Amino acid sequence: MRQAFIITSSKHNYRPFRNPPLGVLYLQTIIEQDFGSDLESSVIDLRAVNLEEAIYHVPEKDVYMYSVATLDYLDTKKIVKQIRESYPKSKHIAGGIHMELFPEESLGVFDAISIGEGEENIKRIVSDLKNSRLKKVYKQQETIDLNSYPYPNRKYLPKSAIVDKEILGGEYLDLKGTSVMFSKGCPFNCYFCANLNQEKTRFRSPKNIIDEIEYLKREYRVEALAIKDDNSIPINRKAAKPFLEAIAQTNIKWRGQSRAHDFPEDIIKLTKESGCVEVAVGVESVSQKVLNIINKRIDLDTARKYLFNLTKQDLNIRLNLIMGLPGEPDDIAEQTIKFVKEIEPASVLLSLFCPVPGSEIYNHPEKFGIKMNYDIPFDDYRSSFGRFDANEKPQMIFEYEKQTPFGRGKSVGEIINEYVGVQTFLRENNFNF
Repeated sequence: MRQAFIITSSKHNYRPFRNPPLGVLYLQTIIEQDFGSDLESSVIDLRAVNLEEAIYHVPEKDVYMYSVATLDYLDTKKIVKQIRESYPKSKHIAGGIHMELFPEESLGVFDAISIGEGEENIKRIVSDLKNSRLKKVYKQQETIDLNSYPYPNRKYLPKSAIVDKEILGGEYLDLKGTSVMFSKGCPFNCYFCANLNQEKTRFRSPKNIIDEIEYLKREYRVEALAIKDDNSIPINRKAAKPFLEAIAQTNIKWRGQSRAHDFPEDIIKLTKESGCVEVAVGVESVSQKVLNIINKRIDLDTARKYLFNLTKQDLNIRLNLIMGLPGEPDDIAEQTIKFVKEIEPASVLLSLFCPVPGSEIYNHPEKFGIKMNYDIPFDDYRSSFGRFDANEKPQMIFEYEKQTPFGRGKSVGEIINEYVGVQTFLRENNFNF
C-alpha cells in the first residue's frame, strides 16, 4: 500500500520551515514501525509550494493522510479536491484539532477522520485500510503512555527541512537547530485557548529524551533545540528535576515556553544549567482584571518575580502578550509599553486577540460581550500582524458589544490602533524576533 502524509502550505507562518511537522513525523514513524513491510511510506511537503501548483508536486498514492489545524483547513480542502480529480481511487484521511471541532463538515471532505490522540487510531486506520474495512470515524479513547512509542524519525524530509539556524538568539544565532516535544497535555483552562484535552501533563522518560537528542546530534549535527511543550519547565517539582537533568546530560542549548509560575530558585538555576538560554513566558496581559476574566490563573506580581528571577540566572526572556482581550482598560497600550520597559525582555511576541474555535470565548462569546462573525473564512483566523512589515493591516473577526459584562466595549478601530501602537514600539525598539 502506497501511503503518504501531506503537509499543507503553512502560508500564515512567517518562516514555515523553522518548525518541522513533529506530529506528522511522529505518526509516520509509528505506522512504519508497525506496518513497514506492508507500506511504501512517504511525506509530501507543500509548505513552500503555491497552492495552485500543489498537484504537480503530489505523486499518486493509495492513501493520503493529513493533520489539520483550523488555519490550514481551507487550503487542505483545496488540495484534496485537486488530488481527487487526478487520482480518483485514492483515499483521504485526516486527524487534528479541526476534525474534533467540525467532524460533520470534515466528513464531507475526507473519507475518514481521526478524533482524539492519534497513536492507536493511526494503527487501526492502516489495519482497516489493508483489510478494506475503513470506517468513517475513529475515536481514540485510551490515554496512552508516551514511552510506548518511538520518537519522531526525521528521515522522511530532507535535512534542509529539519535543521535551521536562528532557532536561538544572541550569541547562539548561528547554531544548527530543530524542534522537539517531550510532553503532552496542559492542565490549565485559559478561556482564549483551545485546550480540548485538559489533563495532567504526561512526560517522556529521561532515557527517551536523551535518546532523541543524541539521535539529532548524531544524524543532523544539531546544537540547539526549540522545545515545543506547553510547559517546557514542568510545574511539578518532581517532574521538573529529572526532565531538566536529562536535557543537561546532552550538552545542548535550548529554548522553551513556560507558565509565569512561582518556580523555586533552584529549579530556575537547574533550567539554566540544563542548557536553556531563553524562556518564552505567557503573561498574556499586563492587566490583572483581564487575566482574571480569561481564567489565566496567574498573579502579575508573581509573574514579575519570576521574570526577574530568570534575568538573575542570565536567561533571556521572550514575553508573550495579547491585546484586544475582554475587559482591557483604556490605557492598556501605555501599560503594556511600561511593562515591557520594566522587564526589558530579549523579545516580545505580541498577538491581536482572535477567538479560536474550541476555546471558551469562541464557544460562548456572549459571556464576554463579544459578537462573532462566523462567516469569516478559517484562514483569516490570524493573530499576528505587523511584526516586520509596518504596512501589514491588522484585521479582527469579532467586535465587542458597546456594553460588556466587564465595562465599556472598545470598538474594532480602538483595539487595532492600540495594537498597532504597541507593535510599532516593539518593531522600532528591536523587540521583535
